[in-house]
Amino acid sequence: MSKTEIKAPVRPHYLKHLSVAFGVFLLGACTTTEIIRSNSTPANQTQLLTPADLMIDIGILPLDTNIPDSEDEIEKQLIIPDVRRAESQYIAYHLKDTLEQTGNWGAVRVTPQTSAAVDLTVSGKIIQSDGERLKIRLSAIDSTGRVWVNRLYDDQASKYSYDTVLEDPFQDSYNAFANDLLLYREALNDDNLREVRRVTSLKYAKSLAPDSFSDYLQEKAGRTQIVQLPAREDSMLKRVNLIRDREYLLVDTLDDFYSKFYRDMKPSYDEWRYATYDEALRLREVKKQARNQLLTGTALIAGGLMAGSNSKTYAGQAASVQSVIGGVGVVKVGLDRKREAEIHAQSLKELNQSLGSEITPHVLDIEGQTIELTGTADAQYARWREILQEIYDREYETR
Repeated sequence: MSKTEIKAPVRPHYLKHLSVAFGVFLLGACTTTEIIRSNSTPANQTQLLTPADLMIDIGILPLDTNIPDSEDEIEKQLIIPDVRRAESQYIAYHLKDTLEQTGNWGAVRVTPQTSAAVDLTVSGKIIQSDGERLKIRLSAIDSTGRVWVNRLYDDQASKYSYDTVLEDPFQDSYNAFANDLLLYREALNDDNLREVRRVTSLKYAKSLAPDSFSDYLQEKAGRTQIVQLPAREDSMLKRVNLIRDREYLLVDTLDDFYSKFYRDMKPSYDEWRYATYDEALRLREVKKQARNQLLTGTALIAGGLMAGSNSKTYAGQAASVQSVIGGVGVVKVGLDRKREAEIHAQSLKELNQSLGSEITPHVLDIEGQTIELTGTADAQYARWREILQEIYDREYETR
């Protein structure tokens, strides 16, 4: 009895190519669902009782704007320099508010530049900022040079954050930083905190009178250490502390400026972020669809052409023609999507510009002297430090 050999049917070559192309088409048509939770991490309050004289004073610098030098790169990232510069101050002040509300710290101030009068300096850089995502790097270094925090904070807003406005859409990042800072402080003992406070006092004294106070401190491996302490009733140190109180006076006045700037900016900024949230999502989705459809269309065209060249039958060639026609149609849709993406990108840019146009200069009165702060807070602060130096020098000469 002979065996009957059963062979699998041979699929025409063009069907193989068309099935591959169709598979690519289905892959391009698939969508994913993103589940993003709303902000929820609370800012913790310490359960430890800290004496008032060991409460750490914090100075927060406006964040590095991280604006590219290249105009093309600025255009590509859809950054409006005026908006980014405003954000650097807005984020700094919101961070101050977050830390202040915890009650874990001494005085928390926004300062236009690094101040030797604070125990802990917080600085940072904006990596990405739009209505959908805030990515910032924050660091905190105390007066001894000890690094408390140096970390990237990356938060993605949810639609719920804008539909039900209970807090800042990116409050998670601010709270996470506050908790990181508290965690580090609670790992320090009273002697560590006392050292930080003393080094701050001596560093400020050294900045005013380096000849008189340079021997009290030494730098070693990037850290500042106390070599010796002045007498408790040292008259020069008392004068330094009085000068430092006058510096706090200006810093508090500038803090009022930052507060007003924050309040005036917030309504427009909230509207901008809400609008750019939708725009950023739509822009990303449209770009994704355009890319998938261009790839799918190209695959269909390539598959159709290959199938037509390999097929010897009318049916096979007809199918390949239909595949090419379908591919051209998909490519056209992809190009249309790409143009739509460009429209959304332009919309994003216009939204940014509308906010930039609403940022106006502010005027500050200091002891009867009117100062206009239009990006000149650094200069005014530097000038005030010069005045304080002159006051100290005059008092030293007449003692």
